[in-house]
Parts: sequence; structure tokens; C-alpha cells
Amino acid sequence: MGRSLLSPVNSLSFTRLRQRYTDDTTLGGAGAAPALARALEFIGWRAVREPTPEELAGHLALLLDHCVHEHRDVMALTEGVAMALRDTGPLLDGGLPPVAAYYPAAESLLRRYVADDGLAPQAAPSFL
Repeated sequence: MGRSLLSPVNSLSFTRLRQRYTDDTTLGGAGAAPALARALEFIGWRAVREPTPEELAGHLALLLDHCVHEHRDVMALTEGVAMALRDTGPLLDGGLPPVAAYYPAAESLLRRYVADDGLAPQAAPSFL
């Protein structure tokens, strides 16, 4: 992975991530996908168009489940999310950038997921 131990994602504790996921997936919960879709919208994924945030959120929920119930490694989860964003995002200049280019978006997405309040992101006000 090659990420620094001072990476901002380290501020995201596994305990908080697990608690959020458990709250989402307990009996009567909506599941993790709706909050992940909102987090994808927050980072601007709707502009990608395909796959939609809702479609990609289902895949990310599987990565999150694997993290919570198996490896318990937030950095490995971040790597997986970054790879998913890269692999499903648009091609730039006919090629794929390195996975590391997607770490900031993956980290932001995970922080947003943990802090999700159930509301869709609001568009930034236009000053034009």
C-alpha cells in the first residue's frame, strides 16, 4: 500500500467505522449502501454517471463488510475503495491513473460515511 502512518484516514477509527456499519445493518437498518451512495454523491461521483452512486455503493458495502467482519484494517479498506473508484471511474487520456491518486477521494468518502446524517448533500451555492 505504501501510505504514510500520518495519513488522514488514520483519524478514522475502526471502532467508529464498525459501529456505523453495525447500526446500518442491524435488524430494521437501511443497510450501508444508502449512506455510501450519499458519500459518493458528496465526493462528486454523480458526475461520473456510470456506475451511479447507488450501483457503486452496493460494491463498496461488500468491501466495508469484509473490513468489519474479517481483516479489520481501515487502510486496506481505503485501498479497496480507491481501487474501486479508479476501476469504475472515467478513463483519463485513455489510461488509468495510479490507485494512489484516488486515496484522497476514498478517505473523504469513508469519513463522510461515518459522519452521514441521512441527508443528501446540498449543492454548493453559485456565485455567478
